Amino acid sequence: MIVRMIQSISVCDICGNEMSSSHYHLPAEIKEANKIKFVHMECCSADEIKKNLLSYAQNQIRFYHDIVDLVNDTNMKKIKDFEMKYGMYEEVSQGILIDRDTYIAGLISELKKR
Repeated sequence: MIVRMIQSISVCDICGNEMSSSHYHLPAEIKEANKIKFVHMECCSADEIKKNLLSYAQNQIRFYHDIVDLVNDTNMKKIKDFEMKYGMYEEVSQGILIDRDTYIAGLISELKKR
């Protein structure tokens, strides 16, 4: 199972080429009913890029609303709920940091080409 996941992340689900062959350093995600495809941004259609941008924006809005809620009502239950949803500091700091601004700039650049 883990090997399959790593393989699907390193290979574009549309063209089958290695992700490292992309002009961009980050893959785009195409969400389907029960699966997430990882693809080159160059392989995405304009509609897929728009969906990716919208999904990213909606996730950021949800995240910021959760922070505002936490600041307005700082109790232990809210803090634990926030950590369950986004991870504890140690977990987040050990994870892979992705430069989201670069990702968004790549999506917008590809959208402009279409």
